[in-house]
Amino acid sequence: MKKIKYVFLFTSFFLFLIGCYNQPPKLEFLKNSDYADFYVFNNFKNNEFCINYLFDFSKEKRGLMWILTDKNGAEFDGNIFNSLDTNKERFYFDKKKVGNIYISAKVNFLKNTPINFNVEETDNKKILISDFETLTLNTVQNFLDYAEKDKTKKITEEYTYVLYNKNNQEKMKLKYHDKGAWFEVEIL
Repeated sequence: MKKIKYVFLFTSFFLFLIGCYNQPPKLEFLKNSDYADFYVFNNFKNNEFCINYLFDFSKEKRGLMWILTDKNGAEFDGNIFNSLDTNKERFYFDKKKVGNIYISAKVNFLKNTPINFNVEETDNKKILISDFETLTLNTVQNFLDYAEKDKTKKITEEYTYVLYNKNNQEKMKLKYHDKGAWFEVEIL
């Protein structure tokens, strides 16, 4: 009988730990300021699931939006935004409309480790291939930075950037419109 109690207690504790570890990500509204809307991303992890969740959440919003990983990551004086804590991860989106329409997006500011891309160019498209398996914030930010700096998108009405991992799996796509004025993000 004692063994059954211990097995039951151990199993309950183990299930509790798994439940705590696998909590789904959650974004909560923090504050509306004179500058932007601020949200907090609880339980953020640097993985493909959370990155996809982040972009899905941003599709429902418009205007300037900061998403912090710590509720104390920004300082305000009433509704006036003062500063950001640069030692914590934070995300920035600038959108004109609700939906998949971005003017600007920054997903990581802490540590940007440069990535080398092998680039293949076709009509109105660049395919970027790099040595990674799954998306991380660093990979996404390097991809966004590459597309932002590349002037080719300003030549044609529509231009697409596609990111592939080392296993030749398509991971992310940016479709620029109006000669680079705005873009759509697709996490695959």
